[in-house]
Amino acid sequence: MGTIRELFFSWDAVRPYLGTIARGFLLTVRITFTALIFAALAGMMFAILRQARTAHAGRLRRIWFAVLRAVAVIYIDVFRGLPALLVIVLLYVSLPFSGIPVLEGLSDFWVGVLALSLVYAAYLAEIFRAGIESVERGQVEAARSLGMSNRQTLGRIVLPQAVRRVLPPLMNEFIILSKDTALLSTIAVSEVLGAARDAQAQTLNSTPLTAAAIFYLIFTLPLTRLVDRYIARERQRSGGGTVVIP
Repeated sequence: MGTIRELFFSWDAVRPYLGTIARGFLLTVRITFTALIFAALAGMMFAILRQARTAHAGRLRRIWFAVLRAVAVIYIDVFRGLPALLVIVLLYVSLPFSGIPVLEGLSDFWVGVLALSLVYAAYLAEIFRAGIESVERGQVEAARSLGMSNRQTLGRIVLPQAVRRVLPPLMNEFIILSKDTALLSTIAVSEVLGAARDAQAQTLNSTPLTAAAIFYLIFTLPLTRLVDRYIARERQRSGGGTVVIP
């Protein structure tokens, strides 16, 4: 027992590096929120594009909508099928030689944000699409009968309800994204795991990794409880019950 305590819970081993690990945790939070914003915006755009249709339009416009849907479907299928780590490494080793000035000069931080945003935009697009499809068609028809345009119906009727209905899976994806930032340690981003691994390598003690785990739990457990409370409140509001096991 003493060996386990010394190996995983040694205050003397972690104390000199606690500030560095804490700064790594703050970087993890920055990456998480930044990537989430970009992924949510891109995911919403691809979800709308995948649903893009028009019943009364000319041939060229129908072809254009078909192209948009195809682009959205290909993007979602490709990035849902690729491991996030592969996308991170691919961008990290490729962007400096891309010949595109903006992309060539990206820091490790922004390469990581871009990679995570690309991957999670595909997952969020499917979540948003499910929310959009869950809105009853009668509400859309009612809005159109009141003289709303397609854009007004989407922005005022469909999207607000869709986002509310998919908040729990969105928050779950946010929690998963916060943990996937650990993958950026492979490209020398000093987020919380990267900082903890560096400390562990210098001390030959695993307590810095334990500290990183505690930081993750401090961040993710309240979010998990928040999701549970929101789901319970929505269940009560909709009249859902609990499952009783005899």
